[in-house]
Amino acid sequence: MAAQAAVKDSFTFVGGLNTEGGFFIVPENSYKEGENVVLNTDGSLERRSGIDYENNYSLYAAAITADQKDLWAFGSSVWTSVGGNGNTDFIVAQVGYTLHFYLAASDSISGNKKGFTVDLSPYKLAASTATTGVDPCQFASVYGQLLVTCAQCTPILVKYDAATDTISVTEIELVTRDFKGIPLINSITGLEVSVDQEYTATEWAAIGVDIADVEYNLLNQGWTSATISTYKTANSNKYPANTKSWFYGKDTSDNFDAALLNKQLFGNSPAPKGHYTLTPLEDSSTSVKACAFFAGRAWYAGSANPEYLGTVFFSQVMDKIEKIGLCHQLNDPTSELISDLLDNDGGTIEIPDAGEVIGLVAMGKGLMVFASNGVWFVSGLDSAFTASNYSVERISDVGCLNSRTIVQIDNGLLYWATTGIYAVMPTQTGGWSVQNISDKQIKTFFNNIPTFGRLYAEGAYNRSSQIIYWLYDANTATSTSSGRYNKNAILAFDTRLQAWYHFELDTTVGPTVMSAEVTREVNSSSETYDVIAGVDDVFAGTDDVVSDLAILRAAIKQFKFLTLHPVSASNYSITWSDFNNTRTSATKFKDWYTYDSAGVDMGAYFITGYNLGGNGPARSKTGMYLHTFMKRTETAIDASSNPVDESSCLVQSRWDFTDNSYAGKWGSEFQIYRHLRPFFALGPTTYDDSYELVITKNKLRGRGKAVQFKFTAEEGKDMKIVGWTGTFVGNQNV
Repeated sequence: MAAQAAVKDSFTFVGGLNTEGGFFIVPENSYKEGENVVLNTDGSLERRSGIDYENNYSLYAAAITADQKDLWAFGSSVWTSVGGNGNTDFIVAQVGYTLHFYLAASDSISGNKKGFTVDLSPYKLAASTATTGVDPCQFASVYGQLLVTCAQCTPILVKYDAATDTISVTEIELVTRDFKGIPLINSITGLEVSVDQEYTATEWAAIGVDIADVEYNLLNQGWTSATISTYKTANSNKYPANTKSWFYGKDTSDNFDAALLNKQLFGNSPAPKGHYTLTPLEDSSTSVKACAFFAGRAWYAGSANPEYLGTVFFSQVMDKIEKIGLCHQLNDPTSELISDLLDNDGGTIEIPDAGEVIGLVAMGKGLMVFASNGVWFVSGLDSAFTASNYSVERISDVGCLNSRTIVQIDNGLLYWATTGIYAVMPTQTGGWSVQNISDKQIKTFFNNIPTFGRLYAEGAYNRSSQIIYWLYDANTATSTSSGRYNKNAILAFDTRLQAWYHFELDTTVGPTVMSAEVTREVNSSSETYDVIAGVDDVFAGTDDVVSDLAILRAAIKQFKFLTLHPVSASNYSITWSDFNNTRTSATKFKDWYTYDSAGVDMGAYFITGYNLGGNGPARSKTGMYLHTFMKRTETAIDASSNPVDESSCLVQSRWDFTDNSYAGKWGSEFQIYRHLRPFFALGPTTYDDSYELVITKNKLRGRGKAVQFKFTAEEGKDMKIVGWTGTFVGNQNV
């Protein structure tokens, strides 16, 4: 049978990167391999801009050594409504043991650095042996103030004074009630003594129990030294059992009567405890590392101390900020009069089957608790959370790798686990669903990210573009002793398209990316008016009157990257970088051009899936033509009559499922960005040839069962691809 022509169209790339397509089942609208390209919602695909220092950047002489660069923790977060002002947000950057602060509503973050910092060293736990600054901090905005937690430091609260443009720092002491007491262990049997047992001091000593512990437990149950003494006198010098509450032995004159107490049948149920309050972090070598603000309370978790491994602390409702560390009920639980638990009390929530808590995130009507072995949701049973009415629900058995990968989006959140990237989304019934969203598209890609790179990955969400960037280290040679927070790659997820793409960042020039954050809208503006006003004469046209007005501007949020600037081989300053696409055409696609006036063009490419030419994989086909459609990028003609912001794209065909050129089935690269007719003008002037799309017809050479196309950007030039159409002639016979 005669060969027949077939046409294959590809006019959108909204599927993004997909490494999971097979040879014959190729996901539509996606590409199989590629880097440094960006997906657009209109279906087009373009190369990324170079990463470089932000416009009007400033360097801060942090004097970071090479060892500190590889040892310290680096991270960033946003402090919202600073000082109670809804128009003021700060970006907080952790550089080892120092916290730096920047105005978040600014195009130049580094140029708006505040003059104050926080040194974490004074807040290091006395029992901790770790180096200060090696553990990442977590942050929560609390009524205009900033709550900071770290594994090796006591929690602190940072307060900003706008009038003086200064901050003050308060150390937070967590306080709980002792609901456990001291276990009394029989040294002979190795078992805990029964709570209904009564011994004399001599008998307690004989089984190896410290009498001070016995007395502490009784006092913690509400007994006093006087009532204990009275009981011992009436009971052959025996201490009362830990089942007995002393006030059940009060006579009609309100006096304690031991004989009357012994008429009560207490069984073997322990008496209420909690008369004493404790400071659980006081002598610990590890603090809480996770914090959040939810239901008017501060929340803490993440101690590596085995005693508090699955413990979540929550403060009393903070009608006063001083309650931020009071994680206990107000009323004495051992009181004979008022022992009730109040709705606005603080306390602890025990999640016995949880491993080490990684992070806390307020979500909807509850709090997500991320642990190394699962995710739990804490919420109120009927409505709002209260100390006396709450539920704890395990929503996933898949734990979180690290808190910095948790990214909250508009209607849910995502986090990294050992097996992939998971999305936590609300269901129509009011519950939560947890699904692996990376397996179907990028499982192979994710699995190839080095383990160490995943452990220290960090995410940020841009609500303007609805895109997530996860920074990570793609270097397989990274060890646990160096470079934990040095990043050289970005995995991006477009939540609108549900599609992935990724970037590789240059690390050879010198600057190093450490963390990512997103700017906020420009919420205030300093406006200048030429008017006559006030008591003193102000002359129109001569004097300016400056007024600071709170204005909400519809500015586009930008990803910003905390960056180390090498002053020398062992001295680094800090600044911020971005993918600003308004730079000159000569520098637009170069990473770190500003650093050395040279930079590096990282290149950009993508490879399509296997095109079967319309007649299946068993039949050969011959390439005829490749029609390509690209956006015109030229914007102007310069003074030398050269076009500004030129594009270019080289295409290579790859036939018969080959993965290298040895078989001779890879064609030569050819240029597909060619204007149909030249546009000549004397510059400088606007480039306008009336054609928004550059459409070319290209001879497609080669023959085989299937074909892939590799699209590659040319150094220094743009590349914006809308789509392509392939024409093939294929055999009908196998």
